[in-house]
Amino acid sequence: MRIRYENTLDDLLAFTLHFHQNSPTLQRNRFWVMICLVIMILGMTFAASEVTGDRVVFRVGVGGAAVIALCYPRLYRRNVKRLSSRLYAEGHNKALLGPHVTELRDNGLFVGTDFREGVVFWKGIERIESIPGHTFVYLSAMSALVISEHSVFEGNYQGFVDELQ
Repeated sequence: MRIRYENTLDDLLAFTLHFHQNSPTLQRNRFWVMICLVIMILGMTFAASEVTGDRVVFRVGVGGAAVIALCYPRLYRRNVKRLSSRLYAEGHNKALLGPHVTELRDNGLFVGTDFREGVVFWKGIERIESIPGHTFVYLSAMSALVISEHSVFEGNYQGFVDELQ
């Protein structure tokens, strides 16, 4: 079974965001960064309220810490998208962007573009994850082939994904 599709920067960003949201290591890191920020804000405002004798300072700190805790996940996601866009803009990414052909073969998954082609043997695939609109074929813990549903111009995306999994 074979499909042809075109990857865009948005498709690569979809993978990056998915990876950052679902990696256990990055989830743990985000949690501890948020906890540290909240503790720092509470600690500084508590110390300031003790020095000044004004409990309003600490109450403002509690409010600020709550806002940080609520907004941090969204700010993190926006920052990942912004930085990833900048990093991709540093190169042409010819082998990642543009038309792709992906084919299921007996020995593995064939992937070809105008700039690269090859087979990933079945035992070399770490895992396969699908979200609405995209399927990610992980080649390592941090990299994946991105197959975008909206840009398939030849073949059946859902049939291909069902066969792949």
